[in-house]
Amino acid sequence: MNFPTRAVVSLFAVSALMAPAVWAEKEHKFSDWDLGKVVFGSKLTRKDTKDKVVVLEYWGVRCPPCIASLPHLAELDKKHRDSGLVIIGAECQMSTKDEMEPILEKAKVEYTIVEGAEGPVDVTGIPRIFVFGADGVMVFDGRPSDPAFEKAVEDALEEAGGSADVDQEAVASNLIEEREWTNATGGKIRAAVQAADDSKVTFLMSNGKSVEYPLEKLSEESQEAIKEALEAAKEEDEDEEE
Repeated sequence: MNFPTRAVVSLFAVSALMAPAVWAEKEHKFSDWDLGKVVFGSKLTRKDTKDKVVVLEYWGVRCPPCIASLPHLAELDKKHRDSGLVIIGAECQMSTKDEMEPILEKAKVEYTIVEGAEGPVDVTGIPRIFVFGADGVMVFDGRPSDPAFEKAVEDALEEAGGSADVDQEAVASNLIEEREWTNATGGKIRAAVQAADDSKVTFLMSNGKSVEYPLEKLSEESQEAIKEALEAAKEEDEDEEE
């Protein structure tokens, strides 16, 4: 039987609507990626990224929009690294270490840079950036200039912070209840203080994890608040002993 062309097109359209969504994009996970070789920064293992929000950017030395995005990512790294964010830059133009170094230094990049990263998504244009939630599932795929990118990062961090059950007994015994702290570089840390001494502070993060942090790496204001709380706790202990 010969169908008119228009009828054939209509038949395919109806079939597509009635068929299961077999063309739906597969749910990608960070574990699907092979990061390749580390060029700058720390070597990352799966343990280093477990329960963390991960940002993976494909970039290149000969890509002006990529270079323009580096300072912003460097700032994002400083702002959120203590709250569970890991940023990875995947150079994909086969540039040498000597070609990358001055560009990264100028942008004040401190996060890990790799080469040869491979994943299940075909990257045909750069810069291309992916965001993975603390559960490892991709929550954003796009450009770093897209306002939705930073929103995806903030939402993922917020979700990660509230996703775990917190020991209420531990919360009750905290030296300082949960609040926002500032480190020496302006980065923000939202956490309670479990304990502190003259050299370090133990933060209780929103996800229930305890993290030791050098006191000297906090801003003067944050250091002063912790020292005042320590003094108040000592005075309270002395009053109880009497």
